[in-house]
Amino acid sequence: MTSKVYADKFSQSFSNPGDFLGFLDERARNSRWMTARSKDLSFEAMGRDLTPEDVTAPFGISEDEAVLLDTMENTSLLLKVNGYRYPVRSCALKSVLERARISGYALSKESKAVFAEILNLCMGVASGDSLIRIADEKVSAVHGGDPKDYAVMEMLPLFQHVCEFLDREFPGHHFVTAHFEHAMATAIWQLDGQSDEILDTYRREVAAKGLNPVNVVPALRFTTSDVGMSGANLYPIFLHGNGDRIIPLGYPIKTSHRNGVDLDYFDSQLNLLYSRFRDAVKAQTGLLDTELQYPATAMLSVLKKIGAPKKASYEALDYFLATHGDAPCTAYEIYMDMSDVIFSAQCEGATGTRIAQLEEIVARALHVNWRDFDHPGPVSW
Repeated sequence: MTSKVYADKFSQSFSNPGDFLGFLDERARNSRWMTARSKDLSFEAMGRDLTPEDVTAPFGISEDEAVLLDTMENTSLLLKVNGYRYPVRSCALKSVLERARISGYALSKESKAVFAEILNLCMGVASGDSLIRIADEKVSAVHGGDPKDYAVMEMLPLFQHVCEFLDREFPGHHFVTAHFEHAMATAIWQLDGQSDEILDTYRREVAAKGLNPVNVVPALRFTTSDVGMSGANLYPIFLHGNGDRIIPLGYPIKTSHRNGVDLDYFDSQLNLLYSRFRDAVKAQTGLLDTELQYPATAMLSVLKKIGAPKKASYEALDYFLATHGDAPCTAYEIYMDMSDVIFSAQCEGATGTRIAQLEEIVARALHVNWRDFDHPGPVSW
């Protein structure tokens, strides 16, 4: 087993696609799904005197003190099902709360013993089955057991289908990077072979405004999750500079793990990719028609509106002012520098999951009315 892959905070990045797919294959072989009645699930708070012998599990789950210690440092919860106790991973809590149909900030303030008791009370009246994901020695998710609640689409075949589709429909592409953590896996491919075809309209529209087209190449990010953190989602993006700056384009193709969806449906979603690139490029070049008189105020106000991190937003504004000044410009010019919010997080070592989240946040700026934020004066944040 990969070193410490059991740990809640485990993460790993990959520069070679074969290594990434091999890693996902290993994860699949160390994971499984099981079904049990929801009312038969029981959660327990871990005690400091717990030993590996207290957490014996079937099908090769190891009795490893390191697994228990890592669980104690994170959730401090065990799930008892079918007579066995399983450590609960942090990423499982979202699906556990959804299955128990409870939420609220106050839950995080309760002791683990009280939290477990609340979960058991709610599970005790839950109907139907639960679909439980056991991955690398811990419970990673507790989904609804009906295919309408959660449809299983394993990570490895999904990524394989993306690779096969790109090989067939986007010749000349190349793999850039991939990242895995227990909550989510994500990968990026650069679509070099179709760059001129996809960017033709983009370059003409930018040049028509008297601007120099930024040196970008089209790329695809694919993100998926087994634990309910993400659907099987395809994101058209631009890569800027040396390929290390991501400019999100919005308009993702999302496939939710619900309603019995399968790989055939996902393949049909893949076939939408080229047309979605055209839609995304059209939306971004549409920002060229929005002239702003107070770009600094507009930029910071929009970043606040879309929920971007405050510190990174001010850093992006400083970069924009250093390179463009505060003279009137288009929303397009501002949006291109908003990607610095993502780049700052990359430089600080943010996880692949966090980078993907920031891409979605920045892409929200494509759908705001920029003129609503074009006014003089400081921004209160």
